[in-house]
Amino acid sequence: MDRREFLKTSLWAPVAVSQAAQSPSPDGSLVVSVLGDSPGDATKAAVRALGGMNKFISKGSVVMVKPNLAFPQHPKVAATTNPEVVKAVIEMALEAGAAKVIIMDNPVGPWEGPYKRCGMQEVAAATGAELRPPDMKRLVSHDFKGAAMMKGWRIFKDFLEVDAFINVPILKTHSFTDLTIGMKNLMGIIENRDMFHGRDIGKRLADLACGFPPRLNIVDANRVISAGGPISGNVIEPKTVIVSANILEADVVAAALLGRSRKSIPYFDPAFKNGMGQIDVKKINLKSYKLGA
Repeated sequence: MDRREFLKTSLWAPVAVSQAAQSPSPDGSLVVSVLGDSPGDATKAAVRALGGMNKFISKGSVVMVKPNLAFPQHPKVAATTNPEVVKAVIEMALEAGAAKVIIMDNPVGPWEGPYKRCGMQEVAAATGAELRPPDMKRLVSHDFKGAAMMKGWRIFKDFLEVDAFINVPILKTHSFTDLTIGMKNLMGIIENRDMFHGRDIGKRLADLACGFPPRLNIVDANRVISAGGPISGNVIEPKTVIVSANILEADVVAAALLGRSRKSIPYFDPAFKNGMGQIDVKKINLKSYKLGA
């Protein structure tokens, strides 16, 4: 299935969000994509179609929201997660009864620039969430569930101390891995992220995602760097949000928006071999909606 056919038949199908009953696939995975002009509304509609935020967090929970804040860029550049998406995620978490929500990433370079430039200070102020900087003194050893490529890597303790971890990446191109989406966004939870950009990066990313899976993945594909990323480049507007508890399948669906598949993404095949889900978009249980249709 090529990119044009995929968009025509699935992601941009004009179906109202209130329609179409959800029938999970045999392994329990479901991917929902929503097309809409408002990033916040599309995010909330997608999570509702997946079963609602109550399905993923409990009352009194402490929730970690991890956007991509890698670079000190304005949201219009599309190098970092859209603040409207992050704000919608936090609002849903609080409505579901979360006692506290934390926003955190480990940017490339000093954290002050990205945290200020990416719009997260405004999100934190508007929602009451804590915008927490990375503290290298809080890096601790962690058993990534036997993931061989992650042996010896340390993780920020902050991600171990919460009840639920929500991964909120942006879809964009990347010079090392063709695309960065949900799995690569997890590099912001560990030490020495730059060391991943080398030999066996695909296997490392697959093991990282397998060994520390988020509770929920919400992919921001509203404004996307379609070429020249990850810092800046050609920007297009798919105006789409993709959500799933399955990080691999969310990434596969997002990659299809830019006409990419397993052939160009080095972490898809290793993740498939890890038993993390499907890498053929036609085999994924995908429900697609358009707001206002």
